[in-house]
Amino acid sequence: MFVGILLAAGESKRFSPISENKLLYEIKPHLSVIETLLDAFLKSQIDKIVIVVGFQQERIVEKIQPLIEESNIEVETAYNSQYKTGGMSSSVIKGMECAIDASAVLITPGDIPFIPTDVIDRLIEYYLLNKPEIIVPTYNNRKGHPIMIKSTLFPEIMTISEEKRGLKEIMTKYQESITYLGTDAEGILSDIDTKGDLRKFS
Repeated sequence: MFVGILLAAGESKRFSPISENKLLYEIKPHLSVIETLLDAFLKSQIDKIVIVVGFQQERIVEKIQPLIEESNIEVETAYNSQYKTGGMSSSVIKGMECAIDASAVLITPGDIPFIPTDVIDRLIEYYLLNKPEIIVPTYNNRKGHPIMIKSTLFPEIMTISEEKRGLKEIMTKYQESITYLGTDAEGILSDIDTKGDLRKFS
């Protein structure tokens, strides 16, 4: 089983005004940032999707509900009560708690909306053939998302923290085990941090 973990709990602190949630802004016709990303995963070969929420969780859940209801893929929302203090590491751990039986997980921040479905499928297909511990998609030799991690590393993922650099600690420790999968998809790099980014990509 392959599980996609979408990290959507952050407070959009680089967005202005900070009371707004960048994930709720429309980036495609009738689709917000988080809906665009979720839609790509829902069209893929993924078996389950976990969306980790925190900041403005009710608004996020309400926004994505129509897509969830239209899909046959299992989608679970997981509330990260530590989103204010635990950083992205706490959201990764919360997502992993809902994916512990997976063969591998595909993890991505919720603000990288233009990950193509075919990249998700290529990661899954490559894993099925080769079973590497970590796969990272690249574009022009630049590392992007989602990151795919094999179940053998799940126990260590559950111990990450912001103090220990989060997933970067795992990536550094197992750098010799990383497979870099080249793609022609610039969208794996395109994150939305500011309103300027919204204007650039919309």
